[in-house]
Amino acid sequence: MTTTIIALTLIVGVLTFAAGAFLASEIATRILRRREREISEERKRLNAAWKYLREVYGVRKPGAKTRR
Repeated sequence: MTTTIIALTLIVGVLTFAAGAFLASEIATRILRRREREISEERKRLNAAWKYLREVYGVRKPGAKTRR
């Protein structure tokens, strides 16, 4: 009887841990996807701004080499 209770307790504990780990990984994946989307949008805005500055004012990005 005691062995059965211990075994069931361990099984429930393992299942609970597995469910928690799965849930944590799903949440982490959603957060990373959201951050990747935000970074992608920010990169698009920055590229558009540099393109505008380059076309209108002839500004070059820092560290860009000049053509000879």
